[in-house]
Amino acid sequence: MKKEPLYEKLIKRIYGISGPLDEHKRREADRIGNKVFMILFYLMTLGNFIPFVLAYKYPQVVAFGYPIIIFLVSLVCALYVTTQTKKTSIAAIDPDMLSQKEKKQLRNPGLKAGLVYGIAMFFGMPLLDILMDDSKSYLTALLNTRSILSTIVAAFFFGLTVYIVITLRIQKAREDQDDD
Repeated sequence: MKKEPLYEKLIKRIYGISGPLDEHKRREADRIGNKVFMILFYLMTLGNFIPFVLAYKYPQVVAFGYPIIIFLVSLVCALYVTTQTKKTSIAAIDPDMLSQKEKKQLRNPGLKAGLVYGIAMFFGMPLLDILMDDSKSYLTALLNTRSILSTIVAAFFFGLTVYIVITLRIQKAREDQDDD
């Protein structure tokens, strides 16, 4: 069995493709990626020139506005990728085409996602609190009861959402497979 290269793993991860990356899925992913690249290329070339010119006269406006604009353009690009991926159905799950490893990864996806998200939130949010407020220590912020409870609640709801989304995708794939 041929080992899958890192490039293909990244494509499958970004576009949510399960199963083998066949020619059709690769071509659609490349088409979507090329369009997003063109938007981001011009954003980086022209978008960096405008703040450079304005930074001398309006440094605070550039310091606050530029990251927000970059973030909004990135969200628009991510939304475009998501809608195009759904429209072209390259991320559709085909239960027969999944390998044993991929079938194993689809077991308890919400629990796995919730745990990873919860651990990242547990260690990341106190770090952000310290960066925003200099009066606390990391250990105090980490062991704060409010922080622990909010992390548990956020991880639960995130895991539940991922579980519902993936369960619905698998259910739809089985219905489509039964129709064929």
